[in-house]
Amino acid sequence: MMLSIKKYFELTRLILKYGRWAHSENDFNRSRRISLIKLQDFVPAGRGINKHRYSALLSKNTITKSLISQLAFFKKSFKKTGGHLATNTVSYIRIPKSASTSLSKAMLEKMYPTLKQIEISEEQINYLTDVNLQVIGTQSGNHLYFTIVRNPFSRLVSVYRSFFEKNLQDYIYGDYLFGILPQHLSFSDFVNRIANIPDRVKDQHIKPQHCFLEYYENNKIAVKIFNIEGSEKLNQFLSQNSLQLSHLNKSEESYDYRAYYNANTLGKVNELYKIDIERFGYQQEYQKIADYLSA
Repeated sequence: MMLSIKKYFELTRLILKYGRWAHSENDFNRSRRISLIKLQDFVPAGRGINKHRYSALLSKNTITKSLISQLAFFKKSFKKTGGHLATNTVSYIRIPKSASTSLSKAMLEKMYPTLKQIEISEEQINYLTDVNLQVIGTQSGNHLYFTIVRNPFSRLVSVYRSFFEKNLQDYIYGDYLFGILPQHLSFSDFVNRIANIPDRVKDQHIKPQHCFLEYYENNKIAVKIFNIEGSEKLNQFLSQNSLQLSHLNKSEESYDYRAYYNANTLGKVNELYKIDIERFGYQQEYQKIADYLSA
């Protein structure tokens, strides 16, 4: 409990030092609405993206807009729910940056067969996944829940490369926690800052993977877990359930994620994702990176 309180004090210090009160004016709800206009046949009733009810007030004051959006984010963060796509036989629990876009596409096409006939962007896949996620396990007792996890060390580098090394016009962290994660942070600064963000309010891309399973475990729902690196077992399972993992959101250039680390960031990431590392069998990864750095 004391550790948790300390984390929130550290987060407050971080916001006061690096945050800004004004909203960036990025409107991701609007982007979602536009992206889903041509995909309404695949949006469940009542799950569309509506305009913010405070839109008139928010447009007048960027500070008010920022405060309201932060309060909404914190309220949502403390509500424990699930997040899975469900077919008649299986449910996939989405964990971002662990082949989630590819598998979400496969699940959506199984849920909506006609979706295969439509050319759809990776952004649309993610938006469509958002509105189709179920938060309560309502399937029958023999229904199978599964998810895919990834090496935490490489997953975090993938997040950094996707959002901090590129010149993104719609930068998703622009208003996250008052903008404490600006674009083009060094990897070291990125790690130092997220180290002071409590797991409960970590963005889904940097949230420890075991956190996505808490709801299901608390409700005694068994979940089959696959490591993305163990492709043989995973592919066999997907084939048995008429699913195929395509290669979306894949980096266009090869890179060695180990090169992003130094002794300090390696130690911090090892501590940050300790539960993931131990639970999902990545204990050897720390030493592999340490050996790489000392070579």
